[in-house]
Amino acid sequence: MKKILSALSKFHRKYKLQIMLVLGLRVCYSIWLAIVWIVIDKYIPLSEGVLWETYYNLERSSTLLGRAFIDVWLRWDAVHYMNIAAFGYEGVGVADTVFFPLYPYLVGVLSRLTSINVTLVGILTSSIASFLSLIFLYELVLDLFHDKRLAKWSIVCLAFYPTAFFLHAPYTDALFLSVSIGSILMMVKRKPLIAGLLVCIAGLTRAQGVLLMLPMVLYYIQDHWKEKTFLNWQEVISLVISPLGFGIYSFIRMRYGISGFLTTYEIYSATGFRFPFANILYAIQDLIQSPSVLEISELISVILFLLLLIWMVLQNQFRKHLPLMLYSATIWLLITSKTVFYASPLQSANRYVLHIFFAFVGLASMLLNLSWRKQKLILFLSLAACVILSGMYALWIFIG
Repeated sequence: MKKILSALSKFHRKYKLQIMLVLGLRVCYSIWLAIVWIVIDKYIPLSEGVLWETYYNLERSSTLLGRAFIDVWLRWDAVHYMNIAAFGYEGVGVADTVFFPLYPYLVGVLSRLTSINVTLVGILTSSIASFLSLIFLYELVLDLFHDKRLAKWSIVCLAFYPTAFFLHAPYTDALFLSVSIGSILMMVKRKPLIAGLLVCIAGLTRAQGVLLMLPMVLYYIQDHWKEKTFLNWQEVISLVISPLGFGIYSFIRMRYGISGFLTTYEIYSATGFRFPFANILYAIQDLIQSPSVLEISELISVILFLLLLIWMVLQNQFRKHLPLMLYSATIWLLITSKTVFYASPLQSANRYVLHIFFAFVGLASMLLNLSWRKQKLILFLSLAACVILSGMYALWIFIG
């Protein structure tokens, strides 16, 4: 028992900032969104049609507190994920099978084992994954740069980014971010089997999980090019298991007799892909014709991260980490090339930029060169944006 308590105490001392950030933000977001819900609760229509369109097969909480602290997080994709968690692919429509299985099935299993409301389990799972993301990012920055201040500011920048409330919502983003950063950390630490397993898990969480094979291959090339050696058996196995996540997902779809992923995705989501900078130009044109908070924030997000990545390429301390820079650029290109034909050209970019985790290290490096007064001002403005955007999310205003 003493050893366990000693280990917990050591863990607390080492990751106290991560614990404070996740618990503090979890409580603050919950209270803020609950207040928003309590204000609007009496105005919510309760017809059967409206409830179906809002929650699908999920039951609405019977108490005001349940609606204020749980149902308020059921917005947009969260509704689809929690329906899959509660009823599986067989209990939802074909369109919902474009959502990858690991997160909702994990939440569903935990909910059944604990008899806890499935949405509450989804919320808690995301917050735990957020905590792991901050730990992994902290350790990754320490391994790459040996700078505790940069590591701490990196996790602060990620935690306080205006759309980081999605990392506490019942979405896949927190889980995907944790396994993505964890896999890169294992590549850097030269633990290929664990890295390969985490890439496989990422591929079961989101489609872009397979992109993690890019930094994996580049790290292996870097390691063996200088030493003029060949891949060892662990690295070979890691390359074999890495793409299996998407393969398992495809097998699950075949089991239910569902057509190919891309076909379903294009038909039911009205989604396609085009040249990234063309999407940015379309977004600017839309803003000129009819400005909206959503499209302004999406455009700011993609331009901010583009400028961040360009600045990082110009800095030797970041440029030398080629696998991470190329992975970050690839994610940015994917975000800006996707388009939903009935929505804004950069739809969901606000949320997806959270996956470009290495950019937050660059942002932290820039903030460290500012005065404490300017740092506080930037953090205050970011938190104010968090409050506004999360409040809009609670009001069913699409943010990401």
